[in-house]
Amino acid sequence: MGIPLVFASSAFALGPFSIGVKGGVSLTDAFPDHTDTSRGATQRTYSDAKDYIVGPMVELRLPFGLGVEADALYRPLSYAAQLSSSAGTSSTSERVASWEFPILAKYRFGFPLVHPYIEAGPSFRTLGGTLGSSLSDKGFTGGAGIELNALLLKVAPEFRYTHWGNDTAPNPSGGASVIPSNRNQVEFLVGLSF
Repeated sequence: MGIPLVFASSAFALGPFSIGVKGGVSLTDAFPDHTDTSRGATQRTYSDAKDYIVGPMVELRLPFGLGVEADALYRPLSYAAQLSSSAGTSSTSERVASWEFPILAKYRFGFPLVHPYIEAGPSFRTLGGTLGSSLSDKGFTGGAGIELNALLLKVAPEFRYTHWGNDTAPNPSGGASVIPSNRNQVEFLVGLSF
């Protein structure tokens, strides 16, 4: 009997704010599958795994079905390279630590039991590792989903699309060129919030 009262008082204390967690998977690779043949060698670059996504979220609910949501989502970006030549084959891989921070305006449609919604806004990210320093840290995100109420818990599956800006240009001094990322990302996420 005490647990429902704690949840009820916590939900009441939050007022127009909703807090929770989001998790999901990327439906697109972080890096495109690309093969380059030059100087008697073949180099293939690609993502060797689909990336998971997880992190906290907070939302300010406004009148007329409007809201503003901010997330802090961790997503490791998977990168692999394979070089084949007459001397043999070598492989390398790297995981780029990425924290994505979308800030999204939301609109919920007023249906009684389920609440379809659309969202859009800017996204920012911080990236680790040497490879991460060449990737874009700004983009635009849009999405659509459905929010279901299960007692005090809100469950919201959604699809999101993010278009990231241009990566850093190749090194003009003739050094190693920068590996381009896949600038168009599609994700499936599920949010759980109070």
